[in-house]
Amino acid sequence: MEIDRKFAVELGISTASVVLFVGAAYVVSSNYADPGNATGNGSAAPVLQPDGGLVMVGVVGLFVLIMAVAGLILYRANFDEE
Repeated sequence: MEIDRKFAVELGISTASVVLFVGAAYVVSSNYADPGNATGNGSAAPVLQPDGGLVMVGVVGLFVLIMAVAGLILYRANFDEE
């Protein structure tokens, strides 16, 4: 299977965006975990503080915005010229 330039760029942007989103979600969940509900056995996910929930909504919204802008840029890009 031959990968053309457009597909490689789309794949790179998508991968970078998902890695950035997962990293941001990890940072938010580790910084805003509720210390009273810590579970050391791994059977339940930690609970976020109320501020952490708001920050997580911001992370999701930023991810959607980044993907929309990336899609618009890729749509307008001309990959036929080389």
